Amino acid sequence: MGDERWCTLTPEGVSRWITFDRERADWIYHEGDRTMPARQAEGVAGLWNKLGRYSAALLADEVGMGKTLQALGVMALLWRSKPDARVLVMAPNRDICRHWQREYTKFVRTHYREPDDMVRRVCDGEPVHEVRLAWSLGDLADAVEAQAHQFFVTTIYALSGLVRDEHDEGFDKLKGAAAAATEIHRRLKAALDGRGFDLVVVDEAHYFRNSRGKSQRARAAREFFGPPEDRLSEHALLMTATPSHASMDDVSAILGYVAEVGDEQPETLLKKYALRRLRRMQGRDGSHDKYSYRHERVLAADLAHDPAAELFFALYQKLLVAKEVEDGRRFLYGYLEGFESFQVQAPEEEQQTEEDGAKRDFQAAPDTEILIRLARMHESLGGLPAHPKYDALVNACVPADLFDAGVDVHEHKHLVFVRRIPSVREIAKRVNTVYDRQMGRKIARALEPNDTGALLKRWEAAQWSREAFNRLFGTQVEVDEAALLEGYDLASEGHADADADVHSHVANLFVVKKTGAQRSTDASNFSLRLRKSESLFSLLLEPARDYMNGAYEYHYRKLSGGRLRDEYASAALDARRCEASDDKQKFDKPMPTLWGLMYDLLDATDREHIARLTREPTQAESFGHYLKNGFLFASPVIVELYCDYVEFRRWGEAGDAQQRYLAFVEFLNKRLKGSLALAYFRAALRTFEALCENVPDEDRRGWHKLTSLSSPAFYASGAVKDRQRLILGFNSAFYPNVLAATSVLQEGVNLHLQCRKVHHYGIAWTPGDNEQRVGRVDRLFGKVNALLERDGQAELAIHYPYLARSFDEEQLASFVCQKYFVEGRMDACRQLPVSAEIDLRRARDGWHRYLRTPREGMTATDLVDPYPFDPKEARS
Repeated sequence: MGDERWCTLTPEGVSRWITFDRERADWIYHEGDRTMPARQAEGVAGLWNKLGRYSAALLADEVGMGKTLQALGVMALLWRSKPDARVLVMAPNRDICRHWQREYTKFVRTHYREPDDMVRRVCDGEPVHEVRLAWSLGDLADAVEAQAHQFFVTTIYALSGLVRDEHDEGFDKLKGAAAAATEIHRRLKAALDGRGFDLVVVDEAHYFRNSRGKSQRARAAREFFGPPEDRLSEHALLMTATPSHASMDDVSAILGYVAEVGDEQPETLLKKYALRRLRRMQGRDGSHDKYSYRHERVLAADLAHDPAAELFFALYQKLLVAKEVEDGRRFLYGYLEGFESFQVQAPEEEQQTEEDGAKRDFQAAPDTEILIRLARMHESLGGLPAHPKYDALVNACVPADLFDAGVDVHEHKHLVFVRRIPSVREIAKRVNTVYDRQMGRKIARALEPNDTGALLKRWEAAQWSREAFNRLFGTQVEVDEAALLEGYDLASEGHADADADVHSHVANLFVVKKTGAQRSTDASNFSLRLRKSESLFSLLLEPARDYMNGAYEYHYRKLSGGRLRDEYASAALDARRCEASDDKQKFDKPMPTLWGLMYDLLDATDREHIARLTREPTQAESFGHYLKNGFLFASPVIVELYCDYVEFRRWGEAGDAQQRYLAFVEFLNKRLKGSLALAYFRAALRTFEALCENVPDEDRRGWHKLTSLSSPAFYASGAVKDRQRLILGFNSAFYPNVLAATSVLQEGVNLHLQCRKVHHYGIAWTPGDNEQRVGRVDRLFGKVNALLERDGQAELAIHYPYLARSFDEEQLASFVCQKYFVEGRMDACRQLPVSAEIDLRRARDGWHRYLRTPREGMTATDLVDPYPFDPKEARS
């Protein structure tokens, strides 16, 4: 790269150091190549050249184009040029900061070509620079002053928390935040030799579009980044898929923090600083733009057959109109999501910890008072009215038959966005209730096949409780329960974010409780047999001895606690490692596993996946843990296996443990071809490698986070601390199948590996927000991309539930029409001003025609990038 640190760079030069094709380590850029790796190499070169020329650049590629990867490419080349360069990344929240940490490690390992002790260590291939996470700006200043790191990551929210509530009444928090940010700026510049960071990267830069807003973030940001003569960094890279999020003024606002924009028009600024390329997904027969596979659908809910509900919503609309006239202002999107807000709930910490005063989600809204009055009135008359919109959503998210193995596993994945915070719990609860009904019926039929339905009704009336299950379906067990529970560690049987009111009650049957009369059930005893190493049945979910179809020939018998105990799991592991101790006890016959039985049913493609796993035994063992925990804790497979076992037990097979195990394996083998176990095994195999790339090393060793994902539906909001486990599970083949989320998952997270269905239960504030939501699943290398590559066509289903013939339909019609006319301009960064206010003048007749449907031909041949890579900049 020469002596000039920011000399111009070509894509060919980028590809000498970085490969953007994860399948080809020898990939090299060639001019005229239009594949995504080539476009990413062009992106790195284009950004580098703009940074060298103007000291600032704006990466505005469409959602899902690999902006993080391109930014990491710029950072890596900077470290090649200046190994001691100091870099700061700012991302919206802690989850996205950790995502940067993971992506950085993965990038250095798999994309940066040669270990050089400048970016990648020669000794082990790991990153040279350790990421220093800083959750406050004070912590960031301390870390920089310590002079121990070159790479720092902090949150944008840190700007919103500079001044807390400890000050006296009358204290001007905005001035206080600005003063605190000024002091942080001074400390950082002093610690950085007065020059500042070599590079600052701002992820989701549209968070700074409201530069004149009356929030701590807006007031502090100006002082933090510094004036033109005293910038925080020598170079700044801004990233956002929606630079004109609500209007073209956003462009000037966000660039104004790091560059001298003056009176230049936004279009001029974009031509100067921006790279904006539209995404093209490669399919079997060519490339595809988003409009060739996105399919917007409406889910209309009707009040026609429920007079009480119809009366409720008629009164609601009358009072809403009266309130609008009284207040003299327009309402914002987000009404009629639900009326559960009449219940008194503590405000979620999300509003204080993830967002500033904008509060894009709400615990309550202007119509909350109306809903409270009406809900209480109806409650006094005998209960709440129905809410058909909830029902329409749940019906769309729950399969007609959960145990139909002919349906692809990924078809059960649904991402739901809401505006009202309480709705996430309500939706998760209702989805789990319907799943419970299907799982409960299957279990009841297995336990009491001759029951006419009376026991099932009594159990359902008891809300599928453990007590009712034990009382109604009590069965004999083959082993002493105390012996089964002896020494069992209950640490993994729960999670800090567990919500007893929301979770699946049927799934709870398979969990062992710490104490109490209902500590165990017949279902939990069965699950324990599959987990406890002293049980021969624990072999069932072990990998095959050769990771294909090999059976086990021995186990261990060791002295423990004064008596001999059999031990199966460690003997199986040693057999896979071709090791053994002196305590071997030979089986009468080889013991097969479920894995081995399923291997014989796989096609050549699936067997190749296993062959790749076996080349690295640690990866094959990791898949074994993934599969076992997914089967036992995070899928309906455990219900299927339990019901099979109940039926097998009813036949009364005699003999010792080995004979019974072999008989049960043979029983399963006869019905395995159409089983959920085989369906989930295939799904897990096909997506495991991609999932591993997005999961930290510590999480994929034992896949323990799957053990806390036992419900089909979960919710993500500010009150949920460990959202990473939900992201992991949603991207896996296992639970959750339905993830209801507030805006905490709207930006910066990847939820695309298994999902192709998004539901806007609560309408987004703006088309920009809507695009950010859909972008969680509309990404390269996701499920839609995989279907395009396999079949040449795919559908990304985007659903809008609404209450027909009500204010809810009017606000949806207004939004859909506005979005349709805005999208093209938003793609081209020529956004007209938009508002979160509802303009009913847009709610025209025939609004359904403005819903996007897949374009004929399903290919993208005439896409024009708004602000493409300019080769002339590389040659100047």
